[in-house]
Amino acid sequence: MNTNLSLLWITAICLLFSGCSNYRELNQIGVIIGMGIDQNDSSEQPYKVTYQVINPSGLSQGSSSGGQGLPVINYTVTAQTLVEALKKASVVIPREHVTSHLSLIIFGEKLARNGLALSLDALDRGKQARTSIPIFIARGGTAENLLGVIEPFEVTPVKSILSTSQNNQKMYGIVSNVQAYEVISALSSEGKDLSLPGISINKGSKNEKQAGNLERTNPSAMQVKGLAMFRKGKLVRWLDEEKARSVQFITSEVKNTALVLPLGEKENATVTMTGVKSQIKTEIRHDQPIVHTNLNVMGEITETSYGIDLSNPKVLKEFEKKIQSELKKQITETICIAQKEKTDIFGFGDSLSRTNPSYWRHHKQNWDDLFSDAKISIKVNANIVNSGMRTNTYEIK
Repeated sequence: MNTNLSLLWITAICLLFSGCSNYRELNQIGVIIGMGIDQNDSSEQPYKVTYQVINPSGLSQGSSSGGQGLPVINYTVTAQTLVEALKKASVVIPREHVTSHLSLIIFGEKLARNGLALSLDALDRGKQARTSIPIFIARGGTAENLLGVIEPFEVTPVKSILSTSQNNQKMYGIVSNVQAYEVISALSSEGKDLSLPGISINKGSKNEKQAGNLERTNPSAMQVKGLAMFRKGKLVRWLDEEKARSVQFITSEVKNTALVLPLGEKENATVTMTGVKSQIKTEIRHDQPIVHTNLNVMGEITETSYGIDLSNPKVLKEFEKKIQSELKKQITETICIAQKEKTDIFGFGDSLSRTNPSYWRHHKQNWDDLFSDAKISIKVNANIVNSGMRTNTYEIK
């Protein structure tokens, strides 16, 4: 009995000591929270990688001792590969750096136009690889510049980018966040091309990378800037506003958005839409693919400048028809652009491979051309569930 008790004590002590052996203070490591990857001008070292590292003393601004410096510090290195860049970062980062808290990756537009496929190999191959990280494109600029912007609302540029993109996805739906594993899947897929959200700086300023940016009432800030369309791993075109949102309608990624309906020369109405659900079906006729996109949306009238009686069911039915017509128009325009660029960012090819596997096996190598010529059928079903707190507009006398 005493022997067993002694063994239990020895085991407990060993576990305690083994736990402490892996413990490190925050001021002993460099926690990387963001990574920017740009194309370098040198062909011998094609990658320029920026690491955003937490500065613990800068984060303690609210403590009694006061903080020292900014909450993050950026370090940039050039290298032949991304793994080499991470190792070379030890030349400039004064602490052992860890990527376990990496929150996002940004690719510069120049690199994206030349191709992302090879750049993502390190994310999926390493023993400590993490693929649940959102990926963005620095539209019209570099990832290094984006990670250098100091904003007043969020503590770090990384947090600002994530908050802005998530807020857009929740409130307007131009783009949705795409995780690294989804990027890898799209790049290796034969039936779906990649699309990624763009991020840019809303106004250029000499102070955007300085603390002086915090002293302005209209500081430079991050903004969601369109949707990047890829073909065979290379960025080919940007979609903006309604056209970017149409992609999210087709893929059922819109959670909440506002659709403005033109009702006259100067009159319009705004419908806030929720409950978006899309269904994609494919079929083969005369050896040619036909894609059916069925969209169901619910919404409520939240603003109108048109003097009409919204208590009349017939008026609401007319509104529903206008919603259907406007959404069909926007979606058709977006699909036509994608067909012109021969980039199936909607996953129509994936749907075809599931419903007609035999046809797909024989034609998947030629899907780009088949998609560009495919007949697209679009049906929109809209339901107005509420006309707001009023049944008619104000009468100005």
